[in-house]
This record gives sequence, structure tokens and C-alpha cells, in this order.
Amino acid sequence: MLPYKFYLRRFVWPVSSAVSRKAGSQSADKIVVLRPAACFFLFRSHKLWLESVNNKKNSRGIIHWTSEEDDLLGTMPDKKLARRLKRSYDAVAARRLNKGIPPCNPKRKSWRPEDDKVLGTRPDDQIALLLRRTVASIKNRRRKLGIRSKRARLSRPWTKNEDQLLGTRPDPELAHKLGRGLQSIRSRRRKLGVQAAPLDKAWTPRELKLLGTMPDKDVARLIGRGCATVRFHRYELGLPPCNPVWKPWTEKDLALLGKFTDAKVAARTGHPAGSVKMQRCKLGIRCCDSKRRPWLPEEDDLLGKFSDREVSRQTQRTFAAVRTRRIAHGLAEPAAGK
Repeated sequence: MLPYKFYLRRFVWPVSSAVSRKAGSQSADKIVVLRPAACFFLFRSHKLWLESVNNKKNSRGIIHWTSEEDDLLGTMPDKKLARRLKRSYDAVAARRLNKGIPPCNPKRKSWRPEDDKVLGTRPDDQIALLLRRTVASIKNRRRKLGIRSKRARLSRPWTKNEDQLLGTRPDPELAHKLGRGLQSIRSRRRKLGVQAAPLDKAWTPRELKLLGTMPDKDVARLIGRGCATVRFHRYELGLPPCNPVWKPWTEKDLALLGKFTDAKVAARTGHPAGSVKMQRCKLGIRCCDSKRRPWLPEEDDLLGKFSDREVSRQTQRTFAAVRTRRIAHGLAEPAAGK
């Protein structure tokens, strides 16, 4: 508790001579008398506030919660209530959670019984527009109440011609032809009691003649089969694929592999550089490197007689190249044996 003299020094200022001349001695005396009275009022109010705070504290110095403060929990946001009660935000939030009071969110709309009745009667996106809520909020509330969603019916009705086609072809091919889903085809066929057509339909001579004459995708689209089915059947018959971009390898092109670099072979034969490299590796042909210098018999004789550093200096080759060449010949380095 601060002494009364502190408030007197803090809030009483000397009256200027100009004010004393204008107000006169009587007004000046009143001014001097009124200011100590105001300081005493502040001193008294501060003392009463400290006494109320001390009354709320226990022996450990903890401020007890009153019934009036508990009644305010949940009526306003925790931050606003903390400023009003002069308590910390964590203390207000912890007290509210201990009491089991839900938080107050002005932006959150509470669910009414009439809102719950609308759930499931329309699609979620339509109900969200009707109730001015988000689609996620509609889904969460509907799932919490155990209400099934009503999806919008976007499928077109079945015609008599479409019903007559059921069972004449496999379901995947019929779904592709009619522009419907596979599950829709199966459900409609089972509803009408129509047996499914076998998938392993026999190949006709006309379909076999088309294999290899055009890309597999075009053949599959023309005969109404899957692309994987067409590719597998062509592979079983040993027919090469038809690719307008792909160019077959000739004996003349294969003779150039390894004699020139892959880039030069690709420029001469018209094959991509990646295709040239793949074909060369497939045949086990080493690449041609213009910067690579072949090993001479005189250089091979130096391996194993001198250290790799010395052979590298005499042959003007890298240390790694000398070491790799020596290991390939099964020779040991003299310096390592000592």
C-alpha cells in the first residue's frame, strides 16, 4: 500500500502566480484545498481495491473465483472476459474448461431443430447455400446425427435400345460405347436379369488382319477391345508394333554401333540418341570415346613393376585409369606388397 504522501506529491501541483492573480486569493485557497481532497479520494479507492483483492486471496496468494465471475464464463470470448476481470487468458480458459462451459464464438452459428430437419433432404451443397453454411459443416453435422446424404441424380434414364445391348458385349466395352460407368452397366444388367457376355471373345479374321497395321490404340478403338488386350494378342502372334515414329534397325545401322559416338550414329541413322545407346548396350558393344586412348603393349608391361603413381606419370594417364587397368589384369602394386 502506497502512503498518502505519494498521492499528494503525484497529483498536487503548485498553483501558478497567473492563476492566483486571476482567481484571487479565495479561489486559490479553494484550489489548494480541493486537490488534497481528490488525492485522498484516490488513496481511499485504491486502498479499498487492495482490500477486496486480499480478501479473494487465500494463504497461497491465489485469487478465488466468485460466483459473479463464473456466471460470465461463456457469455463472451475468453480474451474479452480476461480483460474485463483483469485475469490472464489461460486462467479464464482453464476455468471455463473445468466448468464444462463451451466457448463463446460470435461467428459460430448454433444448430436449430429446423436446420437439422433439412439435412439429408437435398445434396449437401444445396443445403449449404440454403442455410448459409459451409459444405464441410453440413457434412460433419449430418454424419454426427447419422443422416445419409442425398446425392444429385445426374445419370440419364435408360432407353430401350440400350437395354437390348446389355449382355451382347462385355460390360467394359459396352460402358465405353454407351458412355456410362461400369458399375451402372452391371447394376442395370442385374436388375433386368441379363447374363454378362464372356470377356474372352473370339478374334475374327478381320480383327487379326488389323494387328500390326496401325497403333494398338487405334486398333482397340476400331474393334471395340481394350488396348492391353490388343497389345497382348499381338505379342502372342509375334507381330511387331506399328509406330509411325519408331524406325526399325537395319544391318547397316547396327554396323555403325561402337565405331562412332552415339551422337554421330544417331545423326547418321536418324535414330534418337537414347535408342542408339539402348541398342548398343543390348548387343554388348562398348561405346566409342574419341578422348579415350587405347592401351599399348609397352604400357601394359609397366603395370605391376612400378607403383601406380609412377606408371601414371610415365604414361600420362590418370591414377584411377592405371589402377583400374592393373586390377583388371590381376596384378598387385609393388608398393603394397612391401
